[in-house]
Amino acid sequence: MPEQVSGDDGVAGDSAPPRKVGGIKDVAARAGVSWKTVSNVIHGRPHVAAATRRNVERAIAELGYRPSLAGRQLRRGRTGLLAVSVPDLATPYYAELARAVVRRARDEDYTVLIDETGHSVPRESAAARGYSVRFTDGVLLSTSRLSGAEVAALQTDTPIVLLGEQAEPGGLDHVGIDNGASARDAARHMLALGRRRFAFLGAEIGPHRKASALRIAGLRAELAEAGEAASLSLIETSEYSRSEGFARTREAFASGTPWDALICASDLVAVGALHALASLGIRVPDDVAVLGWDNAPEAEYAWPPLTTIAPNMEEFGSRAVQLLAARIAEPSAPPRRGVVTHRLIVRASTLGSAAVFNPAVPYQIWHERPRPGELIRDARRHAGITQRSLAETVGTSQAMIARYEAGEVSPTVRSLERILGAMGAALRLDTLPEDLR
Repeated sequence: MPEQVSGDDGVAGDSAPPRKVGGIKDVAARAGVSWKTVSNVIHGRPHVAAATRRNVERAIAELGYRPSLAGRQLRRGRTGLLAVSVPDLATPYYAELARAVVRRARDEDYTVLIDETGHSVPRESAAARGYSVRFTDGVLLSTSRLSGAEVAALQTDTPIVLLGEQAEPGGLDHVGIDNGASARDAARHMLALGRRRFAFLGAEIGPHRKASALRIAGLRAELAEAGEAASLSLIETSEYSRSEGFARTREAFASGTPWDALICASDLVAVGALHALASLGIRVPDDVAVLGWDNAPEAEYAWPPLTTIAPNMEEFGSRAVQLLAARIAEPSAPPRRGVVTHRLIVRASTLGSAAVFNPAVPYQIWHERPRPGELIRDARRHAGITQRSLAETVGTSQAMIARYEAGEVSPTVRSLERILGAMGAALRLDTLPEDLR
């Protein structure tokens, strides 16, 4: 007789032996195919007939089969797993970076495990070593405390690609935006608006001034090359957060408004700065134009909407996975560097209600004049295209374009940006007002 056991409710019951889960050969036998065909189905490879794929998937479900990670690693020497390690998933930049990596890795038949280090040196060090037990084929590592050289010194045999701001990657593969060039774009934009008294909010406190050092150098280079009588002051922060942006901005501006251009190291810092300036009665952008980095989702919903440097996150994730896959395949290859493109998205925090359409850059406007419908109509006429052709280009109806222009419906911010972007190439800069050329 089976052994009687007592449950928590005091009722005796039979203990059932655990169900035996079948292996890949059991799945193959039930589906009437070879184990290689089962492997092809599991990995989503093409050239498997639809009926065969359905039979294999049915057998997998019936047997409760799951591929053995240990067995796969023994057979292939790889796990099919990657780790992406970031400091803080609550920060939109890191969250979007992790998502971009996951999307790209899925295309390459990798599963991604996400590790949040919490800005901790020991946890960043563990990721740099490839973790205490090697369960991944490689690590995509974004650090906030360790330098590239420190990561390189800790690295074992696990392939690593560094993500983000690293002045010196330490001989490791590295992917990031061009911080110097993007900072120059930010300075050039402010100079074109007539701003001359610059402040950079986000000069990092501590030994590793990676992002801020690169961006400050870019700002200084652009101001020097422009030959303008422009000044640059630095406002230190201990972290890139809303609260730090708020506190440091209030301290800096409480005694007056010594600057007319506030360039922030991240959008979160800039959102905090916008709040602080409003609390002090300082008008944006009339008194101070504000710009951030990263194109965080809340930037377009800030008040006023925030001008920002936007890295191409899809390109970021794709390039990172490509470099890591190449490093896994060729461990001894020379270090590679991937530079991700960026763009300046100009919104009302720098242009304000005086904004008119500028085909050089996409942007958002205050909900004042010109109204979105007027903006679409005037831009379309400048471009010399019909409502119908515009509608076909952006994938909407001519009736909807007409309703936008008549002011019957207000387009979303993203719809407006897409419409204006579609017309930008056809517009001529010399048709713009003199002060916006």
